[in-house]
Order: sequence, then structure tokens, then C-alpha cells
Amino acid sequence: MEAKHISWKAYEEDYPGKCNAAANVGKYYRKHNPFISFNDIRTNATRCAKIVNAEEEFDADLNAGRLPQYSYYTPNIDHDGHNTGLTVAGQFLHSFLSTRITKFPKGTLIIITWDEDDDKHANHIYTALLGSMIPPGTTDGTHYTHYSFLRTVEDNWDLGSLRRNDATATPFKF
Repeated sequence: MEAKHISWKAYEEDYPGKCNAAANVGKYYRKHNPFISFNDIRTNATRCAKIVNAEEEFDADLNAGRLPQYSYYTPNIDHDGHNTGLTVAGQFLHSFLSTRITKFPKGTLIIITWDEDDDKHANHIYTALLGSMIPPGTTDGTHYTHYSFLRTVEDNWDLGSLRRNDATATPFKF
């Protein structure tokens, strides 16, 4: 992304900051913050500074019109439903989006996804895409994976492939 001058930031709820690589601190869980797992981010102060506490920076960036081109938001372990369930996750998502959706820049694609199911559905997870490029009511039965998310990002900015599972992944259609 840097080579293509794509701005980015990871907004992590309850993130303790300072490149903290602990497995969890309070309601922040590292396993939901992919950026901190990359040595070339975690060991680089400039890059690591792009991983921020969501409560401290997201609304300020959104309201000031300075969201990066690629913004990654991770709820804490309660808001993502892991420790609380779908009702709490749904309430959080509704509250989060209903007060912010009209403030996102034109052309924003919001991808909402879970990382696992309840082990009753062969690990089929819910993913929704929201944005002006998605006609309301659109459904798609195509088989996608988490690598589809990565492939969509790579294709959107012509970043090339990591030449792993993303290389053969089906990008999201819209």
C-alpha cells in the first residue's frame, strides 16, 4: 500500500497502543488485529502508529474528513459477539452505523464480516457489503472466503498478490 501511496489505519477498540503485542488486554484481543502480527508493521514505529485505539481516533478522523483510503475497524471482544452473542454484536453494529453511515466519504465500501460461525453451519459466516456501488437488496451465492476480502483490496488498488491463498481467491463482485 505504501508503494502505491494508499493511506491506511487500523482502528481497534480498546487497543492499549504502543505496538502492544499481548494476546489480550482487557476487551482488546490481538487475534482480531491482523496488523500487529506482521513484523514489518510491529517493529516499525511509523507503521505501528497506524494501529490506533478506535474510541480515541475513529470519530475524530471521520468527523474531520480524514479517514484513510483503507480503514479497518475491529470491535472489542464483547462488541464482536465472541463473548456476548449476536444480540450484543447486532446492537453495537446498529449503534455504530446508524450514527455514522452518512458521514462516510463518497465511494466508501463497508465490509462487515465475522470470523467464524457457531460450528453448526460448516463455518459459513455472514458478510455484508454496504456502499453506493451495491444495489439495495443484492444477494450473491458465490463462495467467498476471507481471502476474497484480501483479493478485493488488492484488485481495488492494483496492489498485486501475496501469491498465497489470495492469488486464487474470488474477489467480491459489485
